[in-house]
Amino acid sequence: MGFAALAAILMRRLYAWCDGDLPGILFGAVNGSAWESCKTLLFPALLWGVLEALTLRLHWRRFAVAKTFSLYALGAVYLLLRPWGAEPVACLLSLCAAVLLSWALYQSPLPLQELFPLAVCLLFLFWVLYFSLTPFPPRWSIFRDEATGMYGILPRGFDFGAAALNQDA
Repeated sequence: MGFAALAAILMRRLYAWCDGDLPGILFGAVNGSAWESCKTLLFPALLWGVLEALTLRLHWRRFAVAKTFSLYALGAVYLLLRPWGAEPVACLLSLCAAVLLSWALYQSPLPLQELFPLAVCLLFLFWVLYFSLTPFPPRWSIFRDEATGMYGILPRGFDFGAAALNQDA
């Protein structure tokens, strides 16, 4: 959980550090929308799950199913909590919920290994959504940058001052 929280903080600044280049677009937050903030939590959580799977002796299929479901729960909980409070609180609560759900599912007597094909399909869907919703966001509120009112990747040289003055008018 700590790894995902620290990596999310770094990933939020990655777009600026890369000066708007491809690594920043793929793995950083290109604007201040709820989706871009959520994206910076999802990738580190997935990466941590892969590291756990490679280092721990686990029932791999059960673990993959539990982690996949908890990854989707992480995104859902974060997107539900973010409008209600401070963003750091939403991050921590959603990460805690995902860790607890993953642990509870893995320890449960449910036959999770039977859901492995579904988990693989959900992981492929995750990657498709992860990489396509930043450059091609739908016009939904979770993809809207609160500071600029724009969606997706902001143009180079965007005048944030003019956008702020325009919203005040």
